[in-house]
Amino acid sequence: MPYVKLNDGNKIWYEEKGKGTPIVFIHGWLGSSWHFTNQINHFSKTHRVFTFDHKGHGKSDRPENATYTLPEFAEELNQAVTKLIGNQKIVLAGHSMGGFISQIYATNPKLKKNLKGLILMSTAAKFGNPALDEFVELIKKGEMTIIDPGLVDSILVPTCFNAKYIETHQGTIKKFAEEVLKNSEHVASKTAICIVDHYNVEDKLEKIDVPTLILAGNEDTFIFPEEAELMHKKIKNSELKIFSPNIGHMIQFEALEKCNKAIEEFLKKL
Repeated sequence: MPYVKLNDGNKIWYEEKGKGTPIVFIHGWLGSSWHFTNQINHFSKTHRVFTFDHKGHGKSDRPENATYTLPEFAEELNQAVTKLIGNQKIVLAGHSMGGFISQIYATNPKLKKNLKGLILMSTAAKFGNPALDEFVELIKKGEMTIIDPGLVDSILVPTCFNAKYIETHQGTIKKFAEEVLKNSEHVASKTAICIVDHYNVEDKLEKIDVPTLILAGNEDTFIFPEEAELMHKKIKNSELKIFSPNIGHMIQFEALEKCNKAIEEFLKKL
């Protein structure tokens, strides 16, 4: 399996396929590179595609002493990309928490110097979901755990996918749940608390100076589509596409063809 070693000695797993301009897909909270299986195969026909498992996720190392903050993930992404492709310009595509990390990356002068384009999928400049805020408070008090099969099936799956997709794509839903349950409670709680308590780049969005594509589902109940509209208003040289009907948080699955087509058209303009 391919791994790249970080400066702290830990290794993160990546997948690489295709040739051409590099496009890097990074996954969201409790996810893994598996979330972009369809995109790897599709875009590797025209681009050099990378996916990474953040530290603590998927097949990457899971040190107990890591902080698991979003800025840390952004810095580690930069280390990995630099080691694998040097100073070549990249297109960065982040979904959900991956979109948070992408915005931190794109607003940091030290990190964004090799950024050619940005794709923000089902994400926001600041997380604002009262249900998860309450959930995190219970986690802090030790009254709730995240990595629990019942919770994943009853709360996380229906929050991420619409009911029709859940009913008609049982194989994907089963795999999604399996990937979530591979995570440790330590990493799950650390990242959730960081997202709710510390993530906010609203006042930095004007620093994003590369062409940006913003994608969302019209019925996303995890990160509301209104957040995509707010980013679009604040990021210059951005375009917005909200997929419908009945498209939830996991747009790369639920709106697969529309999502890939929107990304294709964006890449052609770069």
